[in-house]
Amino acid sequence: MIRHHPPTVRDVFPARGVARSVLLLVILGGAFIHPTIAAGETLKNVALYVIPREILFFSAQTGVWTSVRLDAGERILQRGADGNVAAVLTSQRAIGFSAVLNATHEIRVTENETLENFKVEGNLATLLTQRRAIGFSATTGKWTDVERFQPGR
Repeated sequence: MIRHHPPTVRDVFPARGVARSVLLLVILGGAFIHPTIAAGETLKNVALYVIPREILFFSAQTGVWTSVRLDAGERILQRGADGNVAAVLTSQRAIGFSAVLNATHEIRVTENETLENFKVEGNLATLLTQRRAIGFSATTGKWTDVERFQPGR
């Protein structure tokens, strides 16, 4: 007499074979991740050049140059580029550039606003003056600002 056993879960779904396949895909998939992405860093997609009377921005993502003309007597106070953002602070304004959108945006900054901090990293640029906190986002391509608390005001 031949005994017939109903199939077990092991017979229908060979777990060891699937586990090996998944492990192999994970190992091979990890080999194709760029090292800077694996390290959590943002790739540098922007270039910034300041030449007489002009600022040049380049977006590696779109492959396009963008130019912003400086007014007569306008001085460069700070500049920086990293990740997807470039920013320039002049004696009259802050100019932000988004490499993602290939767009510039500017906001007025008066000379009586004393600069406390300027930082450009990854997808954002920030300015801190005695009067305002100002930020630029590569995602929106816009500056935004907020008045700071000032005692006695």
